[in-house]
Amino acid sequence: MKSDTKLLIEAAQEPSGSLQIGDQWNAIRILASSQTHSLKAVCELVENAIDARATRIEIIRRKQNNELFLDIIDNGVGVRMRMDGKPDFTHLATHICDSMKRRLTGREKMGIHGEFGIGLLSFWSLGEELRMISTDAMGYLHELSMRRGDKDFTIQQIRGEGMKRGTRITVGPLLDSTRNIVTGEKIQRYLSAELRERIRSSGVVIEMIDRLTRKELVIRPHEFSGDRLAELTSVDTKFGTLFVDLYLRDTIDPTEPARVSVFKDGTRVLEDITELVPLDKAPWNQSRLEGVLDYPALNLAPGTRRGVVPDACFQAFVAAVEKLEPKIAEVVTYRDQAASARANRRILVQVQKAFLGALRDLEDQYLYFDVPATRRRRRRKGDADPRQKTLLPIEVKPTKKYKPGTLAYAMVTPRNSRRQPNAECILMVQAFDVDGPITEKCQYEWKVIDGIARITSVEGPRCVIVSPVEGRVIVEVTATRGNRVVTDQVPIRFLDRDAEDLGSAAGLPTYRLNAARGEPWRSKYVVKSNEIVINSAHRDFVSSNSTAAKHRRYIGKLYAKEIVLLNFPHESNAQALERLIEVTVRTEDAL
Repeated sequence: MKSDTKLLIEAAQEPSGSLQIGDQWNAIRILASSQTHSLKAVCELVENAIDARATRIEIIRRKQNNELFLDIIDNGVGVRMRMDGKPDFTHLATHICDSMKRRLTGREKMGIHGEFGIGLLSFWSLGEELRMISTDAMGYLHELSMRRGDKDFTIQQIRGEGMKRGTRITVGPLLDSTRNIVTGEKIQRYLSAELRERIRSSGVVIEMIDRLTRKELVIRPHEFSGDRLAELTSVDTKFGTLFVDLYLRDTIDPTEPARVSVFKDGTRVLEDITELVPLDKAPWNQSRLEGVLDYPALNLAPGTRRGVVPDACFQAFVAAVEKLEPKIAEVVTYRDQAASARANRRILVQVQKAFLGALRDLEDQYLYFDVPATRRRRRRKGDADPRQKTLLPIEVKPTKKYKPGTLAYAMVTPRNSRRQPNAECILMVQAFDVDGPITEKCQYEWKVIDGIARITSVEGPRCVIVSPVEGRVIVEVTATRGNRVVTDQVPIRFLDRDAEDLGSAAGLPTYRLNAARGEPWRSKYVVKSNEIVINSAHRDFVSSNSTAAKHRRYIGKLYAKEIVLLNFPHESNAQALERLIEVTVRTEDAL
């Protein structure tokens, strides 16, 4: 009986080695059976044609002897030739998992997506047989034939009209399980999303010809319905660039939720990014974002070409996506505010027009607001605008307590700007000491402290402001030189020309929303700003948002309430209610 020590010595002397395939045919069967998505199998064959530099691809669904067949015809470079000028079908069939595309480098690799050498095997999920036809150097046709579940293949020369270039692949008869899946419309819909970026970048024309339904469909890149987030384009990582193409929907559609798809080199590998556990969170799972995140460095599951290998490249992808999240939140908040402001502006114009007519009918009783009977006279050139006041800098020009050269104050010009929404407003700041402008360089920091606007460009003392909606914006600049810090503010009014020329609503209050959660009040009037503040967190406000018309009428009722209370603050409750009916009757048709 061997001692324990001797057994340990013998175990330590066991030879090491390399992994090997024990049954090559069984391995091929496993690979071929791993692709179970029939439409993805069609996509694999189309991608091979795109990799072959095809500029036109035809997919034909036809019937022959009461069986369904699928043809994929392209005008690419065709199958690589052997030394004798014949297509090297033998290499294709005997080099499974050894794609020539993996050995391409530099420019040769650009636009090429295949890398596993198992694309042809995907026909097992489509039909019983695959036949590939290509021409030789003399223009004669040669055919490679493989049958589902059979390890043998045949190559032969066939008769027929020669092709100038490219290949023709025929799969069929189609399996009973795929006959109703591989239809013209489903192929069009699937490939337009799956190959969206590859079609756009390569410019290839793909046409689906369904002879059973007599439809000819052009497969175009899928278009998203949301508003494109042009601010987000790419994120750099140590493994390459993550390309970003995202769109924001205004509303959530439960019948067709928005999804952000993951792509590799222009081909979709995940329909929904939330399939990745680290990214199943806001904003990706909130059904408002749709679009594409394309990361060429991702490594895919070879069998299905769906899903991502969780390696270092995947971790870099997740980190890059998480870098996008705060920027997306900022952009979404800004755009939601802008959309809300535009909607509120439209409602305000309708409400003011309605109340303008009503108060003119009752002008002898409602005197709180300045409502002229006729259109306001246009100001002539040179007349002062009574609504504009000159703002002095926050820190006015000081006395001689500061030495010459010491930063005393800063002033932004122009002082009162007016622009249309989405038009640029350029502001300049100048620093001063007690004797005048300072020529030495100062540091400036610009920010929007009130209103909906964005700073699109900053170049030293120059700043560009843009607002997508009407309203008043306050911009502040902070000037720093040494230990001295001074600030200045200026207002900018963004107004549509039509609204400014209207003039007939002068004196009537505006309104703004304020989410006062838990507060019982619905609205209140602010004398200083001549505006009605509406509690957007009140349950009645939330209920009114079910339709645009209901929401507009709710705003109109609050507007009527505040106008009555302002004009008749000392009347009894009964009299105030009578006045409220008086106003609402005269405005309900317009609202």
